[in-house]
Amino acid sequence: MVLPNLPKCQRCGKGDLVPLSDYTREGTPIPYKAWACTNPKCRFVIKIRGKGEVEITESSDKSNEQK
Repeated sequence: MVLPNLPKCQRCGKGDLVPLSDYTREGTPIPYKAWACTNPKCRFVIKIRGKGEVEITESSDKSNEQK
């Protein structure tokens, strides 16, 4: 499987941003509804909400990090 060139995460600089898709209640696909960083320590996510609002999540929760 060949992956396309994915954008680097601008928050951590280590992970790639991968696209995530979803479906509406009616079953219509919504491609690229969210983008998430592949670095588990970063947890950066960009989501497109209901009427096109953009939500950016930068988790500061350290409980998921390995010691």
